Amino acid sequence: MEEIEQPNTGRIFANKQTLAQRYGVSHRTITNWMQAGLLVYFKIRRVVRFDVPACDAALRKKGLSL
Repeated sequence: MEEIEQPNTGRIFANKQTLAQRYGVSHRTITNWMQAGLLVYFKIRRVVRFDVPACDAALRKKGLSL
């Protein structure tokens, strides 16, 4: 899995493929969760990055087990 840690913030970011592997779901499921507002992500033009710790917390809050 390719995760990118930002040294100044300690935040971990991942792309859609990495997040799908992390949760054991398809890319389409990640897209559906994005549209439902379940995941914390940033989009700049065509690049999407997910805040991994925030996504983990958001899914736990919604009752989805990781």
